[in-house]
Amino acid sequence: MFTSMWNFIKRHKKKFVFSGFLVGGGVYLYKYAQRRFKDIQEKEAAECLKHARQQHHFDSNQRTCNMTVISMLPTLREALIKKFDTDAVKESLKNSPENKLELWEKLKVMSLTRIICVLYGCSILCLVLRVQLNIVGGYMFLDSMFNRNGMTQNMAVVPKELQERYLSLIRHFMDYGLFQLCDVIHEAVEKEIKSVSLKERLSFHNLKAISDQIRERIESSPEISDLQSPTLMLCTYMLPSESHTSMETENAQEKMYQQLVQETRDVLESPDFHAVLHTCLNRGFAKLLDSMADHYREAATDQQQNLHEVGIPMAKLVPVMSGLMFKLCSDTPNPLIQELLLLDQTKTLAANIYEAFSQQEELAAIIQQEV
Repeated sequence: MFTSMWNFIKRHKKKFVFSGFLVGGGVYLYKYAQRRFKDIQEKEAAECLKHARQQHHFDSNQRTCNMTVISMLPTLREALIKKFDTDAVKESLKNSPENKLELWEKLKVMSLTRIICVLYGCSILCLVLRVQLNIVGGYMFLDSMFNRNGMTQNMAVVPKELQERYLSLIRHFMDYGLFQLCDVIHEAVEKEIKSVSLKERLSFHNLKAISDQIRERIESSPEISDLQSPTLMLCTYMLPSESHTSMETENAQEKMYQQLVQETRDVLESPDFHAVLHTCLNRGFAKLLDSMADHYREAATDQQQNLHEVGIPMAKLVPVMSGLMFKLCSDTPNPLIQELLLLDQTKTLAANIYEAFSQQEELAAIIQQEV
């Protein structure tokens, strides 16, 4: 029996060898496929977990940004009230002074200047803070991911004190840039409406044309080419000049701070940022005109009367523009700020910045340099 079996095996030796290889290879491939499938599943699970953490951190970062903007509104409002104190002019007018006409002219320019400063101030404040918090937010997410994996020995690339120093850059705009911008706006408004008599009746169309001309004066600059965004000149008010922030240093933290500032400057000068800023300003001026339109509707003698047929003396529009300051720069609920923060373009810009600065390659390069 064994002899016949052995002879059978010898006659079919090649078939048995081939079958053995085939079965062994199949088993190996099956186990390899199982191992690869398990690795892929684990990798996908890790990626899903990472994206979930990233999304949670991003959403939390946006809420922080919104609250920070809202918390700074009173500071912005008080700065503009102090810069353009229309109440003091009104008090002087109550005493029937000899220069009554001059004071009315001053009140006319101040009221319109102040509300336009609100539009620019709120737009810039919303976007600059959004940029800063998403840049530092991206780095913070990377810190958390690398520290979780034990790759940076719990040493943050952007330590808390550096974060605070970097985020305090917004004080440059609030303390200096805003007032410089106010002077530019005041000059543009004065040139545009100085010749408009207080008795002149303005239609809604006239008012819109005046606001468009003022905006063109503010944003036009001989240094800006036709290929660049007209709002590019506004960058000079958002951050300190490069000469004030760039310096040679061997200190690692100082280098990181300068890198953060330069990265912020690059974003603020990018076409994407100015496309969103332009949209925010469009919404701001639309909000201003919508509020003025309500006043024109109230002044219409006939409900069927076309809004553009209604004329209101400039003197009656001045108190309305002065009062809009406390509507468009109010604490919550603020219709202007709420709209600016909820713009799809603003959200997309924030997501793109956060995504760009939360990539592992960014932190890996920094760690490599430090090592």
